[in-house]
Amino acid sequence: MSGRGSLLSLFKKKIEPSEVSSSSGELAKDSGVDADQTVSSAEYRRVARDNNASELESSLQNVSISIGRGHGRGRGQFLESFKTRSQPLSATGSTDSFPSDLSSSNLNTPTDNKNVSENINPNVPVKELFLPENVYGSNGTQANLSSNYIGLSSDPSKGVYFYEVRFNPSVDSVHLRMKYLSEHRDKFGGVKTFDGTILYLPILLKENLTTFVSKTADNTDIEVRLLFKKKEPLKNCIQLYNVLFDRVMKTLNYVRFDRKHFDPTQPKIIPSAKLEVWPGYVTAVDEYDGGLMLCCDVSHRLLCQKTVLDMLTEICQHNRSNYQDVAKKYLLGSVIITRYNNRTYKIDDICFSENPQSRFETRTGSLSYLEYYRTHHNINIKDDRQPLLISIKQQRKNETLTKEEEIRYCLIPELCYLTGLHDETRADQKIMREIATFTRVSPNQRLQALDKFIKNVNQNAEAKQILANWGLSLAKNTINVMGRKINQEQIYFANKSVSAGPNADFSRDATNNELLEVVNLNNWILIHTRTDLRTCKAFITNMERCCEAFGMKLAKPKILTLDQDRVDSYVDALRRNICEQTQIVVCICPTSRDDRYSAIKKICCAEIPVASQVINSRTLFNEQRNRSIVQKIILQMNCKLGGSLWSVKIPFKNVMICGIDSYHDPKQKSNSVAAFVASLNSSYTHWYSKAVMQTKKEELVNGLTSSFEMALKCYKKRNGHLPDSVIIYRDGVGDGQLNLCSKYEIPQFEAVCGKAVKITFIVVQKRINTRFFAQSGRDYSNPLPGTVIDRCITRANMYDFFLVAQMVRQGTVSPTHFVVLQDDSNYGPDIIQRLTYKLCFLYYNWPGTVRVPACCLYAHKMAYLIGQSIQRDTSSNLSERLFYL
Repeated sequence: MSGRGSLLSLFKKKIEPSEVSSSSGELAKDSGVDADQTVSSAEYRRVARDNNASELESSLQNVSISIGRGHGRGRGQFLESFKTRSQPLSATGSTDSFPSDLSSSNLNTPTDNKNVSENINPNVPVKELFLPENVYGSNGTQANLSSNYIGLSSDPSKGVYFYEVRFNPSVDSVHLRMKYLSEHRDKFGGVKTFDGTILYLPILLKENLTTFVSKTADNTDIEVRLLFKKKEPLKNCIQLYNVLFDRVMKTLNYVRFDRKHFDPTQPKIIPSAKLEVWPGYVTAVDEYDGGLMLCCDVSHRLLCQKTVLDMLTEICQHNRSNYQDVAKKYLLGSVIITRYNNRTYKIDDICFSENPQSRFETRTGSLSYLEYYRTHHNINIKDDRQPLLISIKQQRKNETLTKEEEIRYCLIPELCYLTGLHDETRADQKIMREIATFTRVSPNQRLQALDKFIKNVNQNAEAKQILANWGLSLAKNTINVMGRKINQEQIYFANKSVSAGPNADFSRDATNNELLEVVNLNNWILIHTRTDLRTCKAFITNMERCCEAFGMKLAKPKILTLDQDRVDSYVDALRRNICEQTQIVVCICPTSRDDRYSAIKKICCAEIPVASQVINSRTLFNEQRNRSIVQKIILQMNCKLGGSLWSVKIPFKNVMICGIDSYHDPKQKSNSVAAFVASLNSSYTHWYSKAVMQTKKEELVNGLTSSFEMALKCYKKRNGHLPDSVIIYRDGVGDGQLNLCSKYEIPQFEAVCGKAVKITFIVVQKRINTRFFAQSGRDYSNPLPGTVIDRCITRANMYDFFLVAQMVRQGTVSPTHFVVLQDDSNYGPDIIQRLTYKLCFLYYNWPGTVRVPACCLYAHKMAYLIGQSIQRDTSSNLSERLFYL
């Protein structure tokens, strides 16, 4: 057997533990956030929360996410998008063959190398950039699933028809043009979208040139000529259809927050926290393999019942000396709602020099804020000395121009309420559990909410008419899809292999077996405060008991006892005692403090490079759980020292797998950070890591050339040769950036390796609203890990698939969306899908599967750690270790 089939057979092949590579050497850098700040168990809880589909993060986030292209924009932007036409794409083909040692069998399957054009238009559909003949996989067992997609039927007699409107004699005023055209609206159906020049109608007029006559103010005739141009294709109408559903939600009396809509009449009250949760939906229309569909998902919005003024008063009472600084630190970046008009704003500044008595200029003269709210909203402001909240929004000057200007909004704290979750609320587990009772929606509850939405739209005459005007109607049920369940994986330890089982969980085996690669702990430092002396002794005792089961030898640490819990005390202890022989530094801290944590990490990751582990002593107080917590800490420390815990069989040879992600400071005070992670060995247990500092809010990654080049040098040093193929998983790219990613990032890789190395580039999207449900009897449950969906609800213009990688026991599982932008090696969908699932097993902070391939999560953790705490380049001495776990 040769070609793709032989490679697939290797994926299925069972191997013995001895076949798994166990080469010595240091691990690659780990990703993102240093979760050891609150101990390894905190990372377990974080991943468990993600795997249990806790929707507190996704459904209560301040900034809403929509999966529809350009969803929710205004008429002007919709018209502008119609005017922008895609440029033709030139592509050249080549007949390069697979590297002969890609797997244990010889592969000589021809491949089609798609070169990205230098002049790619960002609006060109991704399908035009890269789309192989076959994008559907076939391996695995079939799984019947339901989804949260609803079909949209279109009336064949209607569509979106493009007309050019001319006036004779010419009329310069856009207002008058609209007035003259509207006088004849009954003659063309009354439904239109018009910007002064271009007219879109849902019906085709009888004549290609239709002429109407209007009268001016001086009784002069004005000819209004409608010249038919063409019927717009479906892909150009998506923007309009999303605008229509915004109108439908408004008809149903829903309040819009960004791109989501919520019902203010049915809030769920949480009295203990003075919070309320608004239920709602997020909708997006797009063209899919199965036709035109609406993706509709349940969402929630959290609102505080206390006003911003109440919060400012509390801050002032507790911080009189530095009240203004504390208030800004607490509130800046937060999103607020004004109940009198149900609009949301982001707090960009607080103006303490002005108050409601301050005056501002209007068209009719000077006016105070007190007078304005009394006149326009019938609201009497009680506190006339409170400061003003400043919100700055970017807004187009008019509907046809792309240039934006800043608009400054001054808001009254007394009339504003915070939305979303503040850090203090997130830290209160009791409140979070209470919130979760409303926001963690099971598959059955989600489907019931979707049925309610469908009935509300179809039973509301005005809502139905809005859709019918443009020839649309909503189906009565959600779409059923056919998925596939990938076979169970084998997990390989040093002397044993185990099955991950249908739930992809091997947590018991991870703590009862010898690790794949062990690094003995011979020279290490333990720092603690005098108050944690007892905790320190218990920690060492448990370390000695647990290390034996892992096959790790543990020497006595050098113990440093600090008299005070001060940042400079930790810094001095580290600088004086770290030497060249030190393997790792463990700091047991009495509390969780960002400044202390950042100082320790800056010393150990940048100034004096050494592996470090920061532990919150509170996590070690529970004696019943102490053993399991210490076990997880040992596993994390072994990774940071260069060891590896387990592996799965990936039958590739000379293939490097990379992960890319970026971190953005939510308050936009510091630069963004992009992280690049690349595998170094054939078992994909060692990784090279490098971070790149970027400008604020920059998502597309600069500096990839140097990162990739250094990773290739490291790979060659380890293996004696360069890889034949590189598979790149790029996280954090939305639909609107896919073409820019293809144009801007992929060529950086191609520039380094040329034609010698084939590149497969896959975008990973986590923030999506797609949901799947497996039917079990009359009820619905979450699909099992390894469920793949690559048809019907996949995009009509993409080579993509959805993967449910993790086991979820609470709430609804969130699948991950993968878009293949380039596949020079011509692996095909089966291999890419199976490989993607395998990589979800290799994240060493969780004994199971995670939502994204391990390389992406490592890149995320590294970017988060550097962006949040270190904020500078890390030492190259740590680049081959997972120091960021």
